[in-house]
Amino acid sequence: MFPFFLSFYTGWFVFLHSLAVYLGYVVVKSVTSLKRGFYRSLNTVQLTLLGENLPMSLIERYRVLYEYEKDCNLKMLAMLESVPETSRSDTRFQQAVTIAGHLAACRENWLDNMQGEGAKQVDWFDEACVFIELRPRFAALEAQWTAYLATLDDAKLALDFEFPIEEGDRYSLRTEIQIVQLFAHAPYHRGQIALLVDQLGGETVDTDYVDWAVSG
Repeated sequence: MFPFFLSFYTGWFVFLHSLAVYLGYVVVKSVTSLKRGFYRSLNTVQLTLLGENLPMSLIERYRVLYEYEKDCNLKMLAMLESVPETSRSDTRFQQAVTIAGHLAACRENWLDNMQGEGAKQVDWFDEACVFIELRPRFAALEAQWTAYLATLDDAKLALDFEFPIEEGDRYSLRTEIQIVQLFAHAPYHRGQIALLVDQLGGETVDTDYVDWAVSG
């Protein structure tokens, strides 16, 4: 009798163990499928933004990323504008304005390097940057960068450009490297601005890419 019960319970144990393993596999597979579907949906959003139904080329992806950056710039400017007038005499406000001006200078100087061989460089960190000039300044440089990216294709991304450095020397850099650098550099400084705005009593805004992509 005892061997019978032992065999019976052992059989149930094996069955339940197998069922648990199977259910675990189903859950993992479902989560993986959801993740894949999520990333596919992001790609679909990007395609919709471009008004196309074909896979995007590399330069098309960079154009989408620049649309995202323009949205981030608007939010950054709105954060600065939300700082109360009573807090704008604080040195931290001018620090935040200077950082925003630096982001503008990066775009202006590097586009000048890529198109005009560095003939019209501006101060990289202008500590006297004027707050009220930021919004029209960003609007102007964004129009220029949008037009520039429209002239590029994947082949041109691989080309080098030259620009002057100290003591009359020149340096060569691949176009794609500098485009990626500018995208990667901006979030760091936007984070600094958000921190300063928060300290000054302004309103901070989330600039995560995923929020922008799925809301488009």
